Amino acid sequence: MDNNLISFLQYIFGVVEGAERQHAADSRACKNCGLTYGAFKAVGKLGCAQCYTAFREHISGALMSIHGSGEYKGRIPSGQGDKYDNLVIKRELAENRVLLKKAVEAEEFEDAVRYRDIISDLTKKIGEEV
Repeated sequence: MDNNLISFLQYIFGVVEGAERQHAADSRACKNCGLTYGAFKAVGKLGCAQCYTAFREHISGALMSIHGSGEYKGRIPSGQGDKYDNLVIKRELAENRVLLKKAVEAEEFEDAVRYRDIISDLTKKIGEEV
């Protein structure tokens, strides 16, 4: 892994947390794989999917600053032509379907109509049934 990235992550974590909390956090371990937070900071990689839950309070700020979101949505490789475009559209569809459901539940029908129209346009682009 790139040493600059490791240094960047270590700097972020060092600034965010105080010295007392730092020691306690470093010894916290993932129940699934046993990786400690201190080990994560040293290598810059989580050991398993459950590490995100185990270290959530410590890494959420870093994820926000790196990804712009606290939720990882996966990576779509570029340079795949139509396949790439379809993946992007499918991701937009999924996001708008969630927003549509929330808008209907909150009885925000104007927003729901807007999301419905977006979903309709996106499904036409990839030839998917609504």
